[in-house]
Amino acid sequence: MSALLLLLLTAPASAEDDGPGPSTSETALKWLRDSAEYHAIATQTYRQATAALKTNKKGKGPWAAVLDVDETVLDNSVYQLERHTYDLPYESVSWHAWCERRQATPVPGVEDFLTEVRKQGGRVVFLTNRKAVVTEATRDNLADHGLYQDGDLLCTRTDTSDKAPRREQVRTGEGPCSFDEPTRAAVYLGDSWGDFPADGEETGARLDGVGSRYFVLPNPLYGEWQFLRGITRPLP
Repeated sequence: MSALLLLLLTAPASAEDDGPGPSTSETALKWLRDSAEYHAIATQTYRQATAALKTNKKGKGPWAAVLDVDETVLDNSVYQLERHTYDLPYESVSWHAWCERRQATPVPGVEDFLTEVRKQGGRVVFLTNRKAVVTEATRDNLADHGLYQDGDLLCTRTDTSDKAPRREQVRTGEGPCSFDEPTRAAVYLGDSWGDFPADGEETGARLDGVGSRYFVLPNPLYGEWQFLRGITRPLP
């Protein structure tokens, strides 16, 4: 219930934004940065995703973990804190400047998860709506924390914020967001509903994959939130 209240305190970002949204509540920011609960939930999510690898990696051909970047792999709350402190809204110039600083830190649990993916023979895809202009800075920031390694894919935003075309490239092995051979996505991790395949994009309903192949990180700060009316099957 507390997480839902936090969500209601913040304004969602436009679908065309490539970074954090226009406003951040002090309560939401403090919860994400300082609470034991946020740290525990993020860690729990990554541990659940790790446990799912054993089953989901089974099958023919190479497999991968597909992860969103912002608030899934990298914590950008310092950027949000700086904007909030000076009562400044989100805008792309300051966001790109933040990305160039390469100072985002790992979300709790992600380091151990990526280590296990690689240990089990999986590939890693970072699929982000950061724009191509900050590709090098993003790669450097990830690599500085040991999160990005040679052979990983970093797929930045194209001409649309929709990630479905890039997910398809991973699956088919065709296009810039691919390993040049078909690769199964064993798990997806993200903080937004759009980080996961839509109904029928792979198989079945999106909601059916939650907790088995799709693992959601909490983000009360910003997002293109899709409320319950946008889910094809009502929650119990």
